Amino acid sequence: MNESESKLDQLLEEAQKLRDELAVKASLGVAEAKDELEELDEKMEHLKAKSLQIADVAGDTAEQLKIAASMGIKADSKEDLEAALDLAGEEIKKGYERIKKLF
Repeated sequence: MNESESKLDQLLEEAQKLRDELAVKASLGVAEAKDELEELDEKMEHLKAKSLQIADVAGDTAEQLKIAASMGIKADSKEDLEAALDLAGEEIKKGYERIKKLF
């Protein structure tokens, strides 16, 4: 085996190691993205359900704030509640955008 074949073998071995590392990372990344997607889906469904409850009691700010409190949202007014819901929606949207960038 001459020197150029030895260098090529070494390059191919290094390339294979890198490829194997990337394959593992890609596999883990897909699993991580799947987990995050499932978590975001749950959050979105919860937000949808609670926002529908809030809409059903439109005009009854006290009841809306009570529902918000059950979601862990601290709000003292309807405006605070709307801002909190918008923020929660933005957080979910950004999570989906983060996952999209992985692909």
